[in-house]
Amino acid sequence: MIRAVASFVVAAMFAACQTVAPVKDASLADVQVVTSPGGVTAWLVSEPHVPIIAMEMAWRGGSTNEARGRDGAGWVMSYMMNEGAGDLDTRAYGGRMQDLNMEFACGVWIDWTNCSMTTLKETASESFGMVQMALEELRFDREPFDRAKRELTVALKRSEANPRTLATRAMDDALIRGHPYARYATPETVDRISRADIKTLKNTLMTKDRLLVVVVGDITAAELAPKLDEMFGALPAGAALSPLADAVARPPTEEPVVKLLQQPQTLVMFSGPGVRREDPDFFAAYLLNYILGGGGGISSRLADDLREKRGLTYGVATGLNLQTHFWRWTGSTSTQNEKADEVMALIRENIERLGRKGPTQKELDDAKAYVTGAFPLAFDSNASIARNLLGFWQDNLSADYVHQRNSYYEAVTLDDAKRVAGKYLKAEAFTFVMVGQPTLE
Repeated sequence: MIRAVASFVVAAMFAACQTVAPVKDASLADVQVVTSPGGVTAWLVSEPHVPIIAMEMAWRGGSTNEARGRDGAGWVMSYMMNEGAGDLDTRAYGGRMQDLNMEFACGVWIDWTNCSMTTLKETASESFGMVQMALEELRFDREPFDRAKRELTVALKRSEANPRTLATRAMDDALIRGHPYARYATPETVDRISRADIKTLKNTLMTKDRLLVVVVGDITAAELAPKLDEMFGALPAGAALSPLADAVARPPTEEPVVKLLQQPQTLVMFSGPGVRREDPDFFAAYLLNYILGGGGGISSRLADDLREKRGLTYGVATGLNLQTHFWRWTGSTSTQNEKADEVMALIRENIERLGRKGPTQKELDDAKAYVTGAFPLAFDSNASIARNLLGFWQDNLSADYVHQRNSYYEAVTLDDAKRVAGKYLKAEAFTFVMVGQPTLE
């Protein structure tokens, strides 16, 4: 609940060895910005009532920094992060985590590298030590390394018959062929990955200068500050990332891109121009997305038309894709092969109508009520609070954004929504991809 975030009280006194900066509005200062003696900064929500501590870590930079022809190295690296460190091999490291009732996992995505940890208060010091060990003394043993490559290779081969994987790759090829965002791992690239590759990648991605840390739970700022230096102090100070330009989409094709796959349904994916997260129009676009197809696939114009009115699909959903260097308005649905052409035409009609006329006042009010009313549900545990706060930080938002967020949506007027709809929602600007055996006229 939002109350779990908004009711925290910032301590008045802190140890002299740390810096604590409250957020702007002291009456809502539940997020403390803690800087360790060694200069590591974290956002902290101190909650003593639940004896669990959740930590989210993120580094700017992801799979686009994999060596050319070694795509998949980030996945293998993240797999290795809890496969043994220091004096503990895979079995011993996993057993120790189990003994401590802690969870620790990492992932490498296109733009970010992330790790998550949860632990009990009573075993927190030892759990922090396990994370420190993984960051400082990762073993890269041969057996788990080979196992990681085998598992990834099997998954990649299975994905070759996955409609969503095929559609995503076809869309990337149609829009941004040649850009690093359009790269993907194959069994051949995975086979080339060496342990030296993932060691190099880890030291490139996991550096102190690009680290973000969020901690939520039963820990004070005075307790956290020295732990930050213990866990992250030995990371490389910095490393150069591969330069990455914004992806510029090619013009949309008039006809859909079709990938044949023997199955009774066709997956229909579509993508059009989107809005940057930092653009003031983002909030209006977010509400418009809910109106078009963002209501969980159940309540939206597209769901009403395709599902409720015509029975053409079980669900349809749209979203704003907000990658650092590519931002798009996207959506997808599945339907019978012989109905794919009709579904595509109806999606185009709905996009065009909303773009031309904009939403009604009732639609806008309903979208605001849902978007603001559902927000507290994202804060139902220490882990979810930490994940959401990290997301705000990754979007370059302030620590007190949690208290400001709903006001930005409430401020969107009907004129704003109509203007933004007219700017972005043009049917001819959307590219469509179909995977299946669609019957097209």
